[in-house]
Amino acid sequence: MSSIDTARPFSARSTLVARSTLARKMPGPSSSSTSRSVMPGGYPNFGRLALYSAIVALYSATMATLTSHTRLDLNRHIGTELQGVQLTELDDEGIVVLRDLVADRGVVVLRDQQMTLDEQIDVGSKLGPLHVHPAYAEKGRPEALRIHADASSTFAAGEGWHTDVSCDERPPAISMLRIEVNPSAGGDTAFASTYAAYDSLSDPMKEFLLGLEAVHAGDLPWRGHYKSKSDKEYPVNTHPVVRTHPLTGRRALYVNSGFTDKIRGLRGRESAALLAMLFDHIALGVEFQCRVRWEPNTVTLWDNRCTQHHASWDYFPETRSGWRVTTVGERPFLDSPA
Repeated sequence: MSSIDTARPFSARSTLVARSTLARKMPGPSSSSTSRSVMPGGYPNFGRLALYSAIVALYSATMATLTSHTRLDLNRHIGTELQGVQLTELDDEGIVVLRDLVADRGVVVLRDQQMTLDEQIDVGSKLGPLHVHPAYAEKGRPEALRIHADASSTFAAGEGWHTDVSCDERPPAISMLRIEVNPSAGGDTAFASTYAAYDSLSDPMKEFLLGLEAVHAGDLPWRGHYKSKSDKEYPVNTHPVVRTHPLTGRRALYVNSGFTDKIRGLRGRESAALLAMLFDHIALGVEFQCRVRWEPNTVTLWDNRCTQHHASWDYFPETRSGWRVTTVGERPFLDSPA
């Protein structure tokens, strides 16, 4: 774990992404760039460039505020811990900056978060529309997923490398897990960057994967663990093997051993061999992994579009308990080559 200078600016890639994101949200140019008419909302119209500059300045100021606290990068490719930030105190601009940081680094860890479940749901809703787990949702609070294992448990949620609920038509984007009760030792979560997993493949393998699609099915978790759905009710959807992240523009592998069933168009043994190789590539890629050690009131956010994770159930019969709130993402897509 390396200490990062608190005065260090945000990465150039994320700054460019932020600016392009802001540009996409800006209104179109007026008929006269020098007009000083009043725009909707009461803002003077000094032209597109002036408005763009003002928005970028505001974003940069918010980023400086958010990253003025101690920043620790857990791995060169993935994982950042921010100290001294309270999620419940972030304004709208701070939420946008946090969202972009999660998209860039994959995982963001924050300690000593003083928040209730309702406040966690509120923060999650600011990051995007909230996901309701199709197999298991908390009664009365469908946006919240209870993560709990103790001496009576027969399995623990999150075991095995996976990305959350990739069998959905619009799979999750950002997941936010807050741990309330932690065992005396163990219960860590490992994360892998699927940006780096894709980037580290050979060029011929990258080219081969670009046109492929995979079938993601909820069969195992629905019927094997939850037993709450019949074999005709669990979600099944097809997604590209390599997807483009909508905020960063980077490509990431999008297959996982928890939900990916087969590669469309390949014969059975071909599909099984290719998936086994890709699963191992991610699971064994320690150079692009980080490990989060939980403490009570730790909150970790991860972007399912560019990461996978694996929760360690090495604390039986002790208890590990918390809440997960997740946002809905877009339907996965692969951009056209530049």
